Formats: sequence, C-alpha cells, structure tokens
Amino acid sequence: MDAGRAGRRAVAWFPYTGENVVRRRTYSSRRAGLLALTVASTGLLAGPAYGIAGGTEAATGAYPFVAQVAVGDAYACTGSLVAPSWVVTTAGCFGPGAASKPDQPTTVTIGRSTLTAGATGRVRAVTDLVRHPGGAVVLARLDTAVTDIAPVTIATAPPAAGETLRSAGYGRTATTWVPAQLSTADFAVDTVDPAAIGIAPAAGSTAATCKGDAGGPLFRADTPAQLVAINAASWQGGCLGETETRLGGTGTRLDTLADWVARNTADPYPGVVSPPNPGFESGLSGWSQFSAGGNTTSTERVHAGTTAVKIVDTSTTANDGVESTRMPAAPGIRYTASAWVNVVSGTPDLYIRFLDAGATQIAAATTSFSGAAGQWKRLQVTGTAPAGTEQVSILLYSAQAQTGTSYFDETELTRAPGIPLTNAGFESGLTGWTQFGTGGNTVSGDRAYEGMSAAKIVDTSTTVANGLESARQAAVAGVSYTASARVNVVSGKPSVYVRFWNAAGDVLTSAATGFTGTPGAWTPVSATLTAPAGTTQVSTLLYYAQAGTGTAYFDQAAVTRTADLVVPDHGFENGLGGWTQWGAGGNTASTERAWTGITSAKIVDTSTTTATGLESARMPASAGVRHSAVARVFVASGTPSIYLRYYNEAGALITSTAVDFTGPTNSWQWLRVAATAPAGTTQVSVLLYSKAASTGTAYADHVVVQ
Repeated sequence: MDAGRAGRRAVAWFPYTGENVVRRRTYSSRRAGLLALTVASTGLLAGPAYGIAGGTEAATGAYPFVAQVAVGDAYACTGSLVAPSWVVTTAGCFGPGAASKPDQPTTVTIGRSTLTAGATGRVRAVTDLVRHPGGAVVLARLDTAVTDIAPVTIATAPPAAGETLRSAGYGRTATTWVPAQLSTADFAVDTVDPAAIGIAPAAGSTAATCKGDAGGPLFRADTPAQLVAINAASWQGGCLGETETRLGGTGTRLDTLADWVARNTADPYPGVVSPPNPGFESGLSGWSQFSAGGNTTSTERVHAGTTAVKIVDTSTTANDGVESTRMPAAPGIRYTASAWVNVVSGTPDLYIRFLDAGATQIAAATTSFSGAAGQWKRLQVTGTAPAGTEQVSILLYSAQAQTGTSYFDETELTRAPGIPLTNAGFESGLTGWTQFGTGGNTVSGDRAYEGMSAAKIVDTSTTVANGLESARQAAVAGVSYTASARVNVVSGKPSVYVRFWNAAGDVLTSAATGFTGTPGAWTPVSATLTAPAGTTQVSTLLYYAQAGTGTAYFDQAAVTRTADLVVPDHGFENGLGGWTQWGAGGNTASTERAWTGITSAKIVDTSTTTATGLESARMPASAGVRHSAVARVFVASGTPSIYLRYYNEAGALITSTAVDFTGPTNSWQWLRVAATAPAGTTQVSVLLYSKAASTGTAYADHVVVQ
C-alpha cells in the first residue's frame, strides 16, 4: 500500500466550513488536504459529460432514488430518497449552523438520470431540515411526498474493508463543470471507522468523486440497493480545475444512523390515527366490547402473528363487535380503515366511526364482507370526517339482524395527507378536468414541472374567461382548504382558485390568488378559504380572467386541509431541535419513556412561582383557520397543559388557547386543544407547559397540528 493510502486510514469526515478546501485535521495531518465535496456551481453552461471523473453514464432509469439537490441558483449536491418525503445528504450542502430551514430556495430532482429530461422523475422543494447531532448528515423534507419512486434501503450490515460500493452523483467531471447526467463508479472500502469509511478507486479504475457529488450515495448495488454511506470528502484527483493527482476519499456511514433516519422520517400522522394493538397480539388491550360483547382473542385462525380477535354473534336481536380506542380526529380529514377477516359464517362489517367531543356518533363509513368463507380477505373503507368530529375509531361488527362467527386481524386506520385530485399532474391527459369558459385548453409536453406533461391554457379573448377545473371532491363546512399548483407563465396573469359547492351543485363561494412571479419560471401559487355553511364539495380552478389574455402551463395541482401542519421534530428524536425553552426552562429530551421512537420531551417543574415549558417552531397560519394540536403525554405528577399560540406578522402574540390535562397519571394519554386563528394571524405554535402555580413531571411525544 502506498504512503498516500496509508495516510488516509485514520481520517473520518470533513465538515463544511464555507470554504472549498477544508483544513480541519481529524486524526492525521496527512489527510488534511482532502477537499470538501460540498457544492458545485450550477451557474455555468454544461455540455454532455459524466458526473464523476472517470465514471460511466448511468443507464436511463437506473438508481431512481438518487437526487440532485440544487441550493439557490448557484450550488448543488447529490442526495438519496430515503422516505417518501425525505432526502438524505451531507449537512455541508446547507452550510454551517443549526438552521431548521434552508436559507435559500432549494429544489430536489429525483429519479432523473438526465437532468434536462423532463419526461422522468419528480421535482420537489425543500421545506425543512433535520440535522444529525454529529454534524455530518442532514435530512431534507420535501414539500410533497414522492409516492412513485421507491426510497433506497439503508444498510444494516456494516461496511467491510475490501468490499465494493457504488457511488452515483451529478458532480463535476474531468472535463465539465456542470454535467447534467447522473454517473456512477465503483470504489473499494479502504478503511472502516465508527462514523466513516475511507474509499479508493476499485481495481482498474481511476475514478474520483468531485464537487457536486457531496452527499451522494455509496451503496451496495444489489437488488434492492442498500445505502451504506454518503460521500463526504475527496482528494479530487482528475476533477476539472484541480491539480491534485491523488485518488480516494471518505464517506459518512449511514448504517450506524439507520434508526435515527427511520425515527426522523416517520410520517407525523400515523401515531395519531393508528389504533393500539392492531393485530391483537396483546389480547384485547386497546379495544372494548361493543353491544352484546363476549368476544375473545384466538389462535385458531390468524393472518399474521399468533393471535386474531374472534367475534361470535348468536343473537338476531342484538349487534356485536369490538371497537378500537377512540383517537383524536378533526373535520375534513379523509380516513381509511382496513382489516383482514376470515369468515366462518355470517356477514360481518368494518366501520369507521366519527364521534363528537361527548363520544356521540355523528356519522360512520362502512363496508360489508362478501366472498368465500374460510379465506382471509382484506376489507377497506374510506370516509371523510364531518363537521363536529373530535374522535375516530374502528369497529369490527356483526349487525343486529345477523348471526355468525368471524376472525379479524391486522387492522389499520390511516389518514390522507390531502384531498385526492384525479390526474393532478396531467400525465393522463385532461382526465378528471373540465374545460371552463372558452375552453380548448390542452395537455402539452412543451413544459412540465415534473413528469412528461402539464396543462396548457391559452386565453386569446378579453371578453370570455378561460380555464380548467378539477373534479369535485368531498369537503366539510367550517374547514379551511388550500388549492395550489405550479405555474409557468408565458404571458398574462393567470390565477388559482379554490371553489366550494353545495349538494345541489351550486357554487357557494371561491377565493383566488393571481400569479406574481417571474415569467418562464415554475412558481407555486395557492389560494386559501374556509368552506361556508352548506359545503359538500371543493374544487380547484386554473384560470385566466375575462379581461385577461395570455398563455400559461400548470402542473402538480393540489387541494389540502390548510390546518395540516408539520411540527418540526414532532417526536423529539433529534433532541429539542425546533423547540425553545419557555419560562424557567431546563427541560430535556429523554429516553426514559417514549410513545413512538426512543425519545420524548421531559418537562420538570419544581417551582410554584415560575412556569416552564417547551414551545415549537412557529408555523405558517392564516386567520380563520381552525387548528387542533394533539400530543401524547405521560404525566408522572402535576397538571401540564397544551397551548395553541397565534402570532402576527411582527411576531407579537395575538392570543393563545389552552387545555389542562385531566386524565390518569403514569400512562400515555392524549392531550388536545383546538382554536381558530384570529384576525392578523400569520404564525401558530404549540406550547407544552406547566403553569407557575404547578409543579410536576411529564413526558410529551408525537405533537401534531391538524
């Protein structure tokens, strides 16, 4: 082994310092010359080239989990999709510090081996950052989940010296500053340290990772691929603009961070709606008998695990079943329940029950079993929570007029992140859309935000409006909705509308936001409004007004509940990142207890004269929107509270609303508060709080605003 290789053994990773050359010395001064791979300029013209010096062009469609991360207009890194809403990359891509949001607009392109080819892949914006406490890795949250590209699996087996890993990236090459092509090369693991690996070109190769490859994957090229590490630093021998001739580099290990990644990329909503003990492996814990009762768990027939629930209904005058724990819910959310059922006799049902604050059922959605007896079949039903909904549950049921025996297993209750629009990206022509006004609008491949197509609206009349309207979806009065789309304007001033309809098919009201961005650039446009009394449906309208003319392209339309907000570090798996000490402070992240993951917030109040608590980051909010904040709390002593706090544009508190804990101690319970944002609101936060006159200890986890 040559001296250069030997000198690289002890070096781990090099954090970003704002310079291209990182001078920090970790273990060995002989590696201090390694160049950070942090960023590559994106502002230069690029010709066809491969993205890793000495690499080969990635085949079309290969490694679709690889992402280009473009920070502002000047720099780019490489990353990997590790969950539908998350990309992992090097922390240096976003600069030093602990900021939880990018300081420049950041665009992520996923699944596109050629960046100039708009026919494939997905394009997303980065909204939030979760930084690993070690400082080398960052998770970037995407504004919209990517549901049609499989995330890469993070390896659980550690890397071994001598094994071959593949790298992929969009970085500089030997001849081109800014290639638009994904490239790959194989590297041999040279050294293995607790947090890092050293790499060298594979046998017979002279490949090197270059600037722009930072954060790119080092993975086992199996099927499926296994992500072992991400590129951190390189000698950059052979990269354009570098005089260095030495090869090799370092990677930050991810196999040791797999649990951290999983905990921080978990969807914040399933813990709010998933019933406890969904497979009955803990008996009937979390479930209660319904009506006639007497049902049991059984090992006679199971779909998974060792136990199912057995419902035996022997009466034609009383119904029978088991009901899950009632969980916090909110109007306008679309819930889907599912369960596996094996029927001996009879016709059992699966219900979603929507209940008010007093546990009175307001509405229900149901589906009945049909099929062959003795075989496992999955039942599924979807329903939208009506006005007044405060709780939701699953009911496994045998109706009053029925008798029979059935087994249920593997229950699930989930919530949709938004209102499903048919063909929101126009990849199926204009299916699900209706011409509005003069009409004649088309789907075009000329410009697309992602995929192959966008809607093209051409308005040539100053006397008749023109546009496209989505299919109507279920909506609930009193709920605020946001309609949005990506818009690329050639000329004119188009708008995006949210429109509300009653049961007779009449438009009740609407709100619009006009385009104000730069022509030729894809720009998000959205409109928000609260559904009035009588609303049963909502739609979005992509529109040119009667007096306007022009041409614009629309892509990725969406309708969402405005109140659905993601609380940064909602599960405290990254310590107290995103949370601020309140009052006396001194609160901590604790692994003593957790509702999900391994960490919760521990609030200890020892003073009867000073309050203490933790306040979340402030999230965007609008006047008139009703929010519900929910947390799981484990109260050892005292009476903690949860607050919704509303702020104006100047950052001043307008008002706050609180609910005190009243449940049993020493067990995980829900704590929930609801309020409507007052006039002037621009931000909202959640405060977990112990009042000045109180003392006590409580743990909080899984904080959600919906």
